[in-house]
Amino acid sequence: MRCFIVAAVVISALGGTASRAQPREELVERTLAIVGGRAVTLADATTAMALGLIPEAVDLDAAIEKLVERALVLREVERYAPPEPPARAIDDRLAEIRGRASDAQIAAVLAAGGFTEARLRAWIQDDLRIESYLEQRFAATADLAVEQAAPELREQLSAQRRASLVAEWVADLRRRTPVVELWKR
Repeated sequence: MRCFIVAAVVISALGGTASRAQPREELVERTLAIVGGRAVTLADATTAMALGLIPEAVDLDAAIEKLVERALVLREVERYAPPEPPARAIDDRLAEIRGRASDAQIAAVLAAGGFTEARLRAWIQDDLRIESYLEQRFAATADLAVEQAAPELREQLSAQRRASLVAEWVADLRRRTPVVELWKR
């Protein structure tokens, strides 16, 4: 895995004299991709996976790919500013996360990833804004034949068509946005 390593050198003085100080490198973060100037980090990926924020990601590479796509979509969402989700929707999503793990486990995952409760809430808020934007942008995906189909078939075909349109749209965003993938071989 190729990673761009951002490291900070921490100098600790032993015995109180600068001449005896020994440099020690400390890993601050691994940047795995840069999407339009926004970093996707290893901590983002591992924290999101651990909290179930990207449930379709089965491994780290899949998680990173989903986070790159999320960053691309979020750039578009920020351009068009859909309405902010209600606080209740954020609370409900946070309750779902808390239902999958204990408070201590969640606190440990957040701390390990450098997340705070506020950052988790902002992540959830962005997810809800993305969902709202996609629903608005790709809501009318049914054609006449689908309109005449049975309701279950109509929903299934509409969902498949929407997924296809979203995938094509994300591919177009990827072509138009500078993405530096540092984790791929």
